Amino acid sequence: MNYRAIIRDAWVMTQSNKKLIWTFAFVPALLTTIVFMGYMVYQFFALRTSGLFGGETKDLFSIIAKKLWQFIGNHPGVGVFLIVVASVLGLVWLMLPVFTQGALIQLLGRARRGEEISILDGIGLGFRRFLQLFEYHLAIKSFGFVSVFTNAVFFLRSLGLEAFGVFIWIFLLIFVVGIFLTLLFTYSEYFICLNDQGMFKSMMASSSMVVRHWHHTFFMLLLMSFITLRIVINIAFAMLLPLLVMGPILFFTSVTLVKIGVVVGGIVGLVGLYFASYFVGVFNVFTTAVWTFTFLELHEKK
Repeated sequence: MNYRAIIRDAWVMTQSNKKLIWTFAFVPALLTTIVFMGYMVYQFFALRTSGLFGGETKDLFSIIAKKLWQFIGNHPGVGVFLIVVASVLGLVWLMLPVFTQGALIQLLGRARRGEEISILDGIGLGFRRFLQLFEYHLAIKSFGFVSVFTNAVFFLRSLGLEAFGVFIWIFLLIFVVGIFLTLLFTYSEYFICLNDQGMFKSMMASSSMVVRHWHHTFFMLLLMSFITLRIVINIAFAMLLPLLVMGPILFFTSVTLVKIGVVVGGIVGLVGLYFASYFVGVFNVFTTAVWTFTFLELHEKK
């Protein structure tokens, strides 16, 4: 299998179909970035208030829940409106990435076979395999990195550092098993979307394909890991440069004119969020194209 040709074709496909990025990748990347930032901020302050680093032990979740309950009690109309908005956004964040991923896989598979693709076709294709793909994503979330990390941090906050050291090997074992299962299920999404198979059959078929073609899968994972690392470094530098330029300005404006400093900081943050979401969207289309083309090549070998 020509790995270089697959990566080159995937990049050409990504660059020549910008409509796929804006329609099926940018908004999910924006939602995922915002949720990830909020998640990391919460975990940071939850650790700070847990008493691990000295100071009074507080339950951040209880504090936030109490503040929200008081706000809803004082402003019931606004509170109900915010609950509805939060529920809708939560459902969108939960379902939209699965929908767009299914649409991307099927559109890229058709494009690889030389067929014409369109945005309207992508919307229909996204609904076509949504339930099976959503079921699969719910199943794999239980041993994903975020799930293991969340449980580990919760145990750390609840038990303390010394007691957590006794159980850390359990989380490490779960993490290693999760990596192994993720490797075996590499092609599950593609069996679901391109071969119209159910969740369990797709997982079994993916495991079989990985075992039969383990050297192709491992080498492609290695290549994509290096590409991912390079892109992350480039994005980090691209995000860091404006901060280095705006840092001194924000410092002096915050000292002299607080309102101007807040406005400038907010604008810089929104611009950074936009570019980060765009880069993540481009990378998502590119990686989906790489694995879709790899799956089609290996499936033909079968």
